[in-house]
Amino acid sequence: MDERWARRRDAHLPDEPYRLFVAGEWVTAGGTFEAVDPSAGTSWAGIPEARPEQVEDAVAAARKAFGGWRRSSLAARQEALWRMADRIEADPGRWAALLATEGGRPVREAYLSDVPACVATLRLFSGLARGARGEQVPVEDPHGMAYTVRSPLGVLIVRVPWNAPLVALAEQLAPALAAGNTVVVHPARRASATVLEFALAVGDLLPAGVLNVVTGVDERIAASLDACPGTVRFGSRRVGPPGGAMIVFEDADLDAAVFDALTGMCTAAGEAGGTPSRILVDAAVYEEFAGRLAAAAKAVALGDPLELSTEMGPLISGERRGEVREAVHRALAAGARLLAGGEPSGLPRALHGGFFHAPTVLADPEGGEEPPPGPVTVVEPFSDEREALERMNPGGTGRAAGVWTADLSRGHRIARELEAGIVWINRWFDSPCWFSSEPAEGPAPGREVGERMLARYSTAKIISADLGSRRPRPWGGSGRA
Repeated sequence: MDERWARRRDAHLPDEPYRLFVAGEWVTAGGTFEAVDPSAGTSWAGIPEARPEQVEDAVAAARKAFGGWRRSSLAARQEALWRMADRIEADPGRWAALLATEGGRPVREAYLSDVPACVATLRLFSGLARGARGEQVPVEDPHGMAYTVRSPLGVLIVRVPWNAPLVALAEQLAPALAAGNTVVVHPARRASATVLEFALAVGDLLPAGVLNVVTGVDERIAASLDACPGTVRFGSRRVGPPGGAMIVFEDADLDAAVFDALTGMCTAAGEAGGTPSRILVDAAVYEEFAGRLAAAAKAVALGDPLELSTEMGPLISGERRGEVREAVHRALAAGARLLAGGEPSGLPRALHGGFFHAPTVLADPEGGEEPPPGPVTVVEPFSDEREALERMNPGGTGRAAGVWTADLSRGHRIARELEAGIVWINRWFDSPCWFSSEPAEGPAPGREVGERMLARYSTAKIISADLGSRRPRPWGGSGRA
């Protein structure tokens, strides 16, 4: 094993065993499970396995802290979120290395994307904490008035997926705290170290019990949390389908479209939730586009995510890699052509146990099933605009879609027709930091932005008042005593 590589891994081990964060204290759990480095397939840390009573303690702590936090001043919430952003921003390299070790994200990708997005989201909701507004409600009685105020929901169970845990945590935690809720965070097991390190970095900025973190085997912790009444659940520990789809018209800038498609395929090894798993290309430029994308995919540098030269790291687990392999094999058996990708080659010996899969481009004129989240895309031709829309929209395209064309009128027209939470025109993966990209319970998941996203973490209370006027009563006399 390369000693320099081994030293870099050792440098990012936790200083002491991880523990649960409950009621402002670090609590030793009943047991541990292994965190596996997806680059090498080896254990690198022990993650605490919470007992059912410890989960109950976390919910009880959040419930106890709720009364004080909901009455806290907007200035206090604003300051707490801003200082949390300061803490994360102070050491971006550390967070990038942690995301590389736990999730396989290349350090330069995490440094330039995940860490700034986390910081920006915390700062955004720090500002929006003062922006929650009610409204005056029209009433028939000229001597009465009614208005609404926003009230926090209470104790929230925030579930964090493994594919972008630092960003997903900020997207849910920041509006939850800004609205006056208290939180119990339950991360996916492969996101546990990142969430625990976040609590270690910022936990002292909040009153005890406002933020709690419980980790463990997903199903066991979920069952314990489900048994706790009076809580509201947000987010998901699971990563949904890739859901991304692109349309490339004959007049598009093919160089830009290829670059954006490759960015979507390789970001987080295609597991970021917006991977363009299908690319519909105008038949007039189909072969040219497919050839360019395949050539670009073959040039991507796979390797150790802690190396700055690495452009794409491993998938999150051996199970996920197996799913991607099987999907590719099924597509090939059904008649698709392999233009690039498949099994990686040239990796150093130290990475042979990792869960790598090369960026893969399949040409499928008929269009087949979508692959699971991973660095795989299927390129399909289309003949006209109507056909492209018909093939994109049945069942929806998921969370993301994109249109590449020099005709901006057509681009905006197509964008309105596409059934997606976000549509990019001549770009990909450039969404505002307040775009909720993870599935959530409630209406229109993943489609709230800014103040609307903040409103989802509170409820409207109607207050109706009599202004003290004399008015007739329908019973008990003709007027007020």
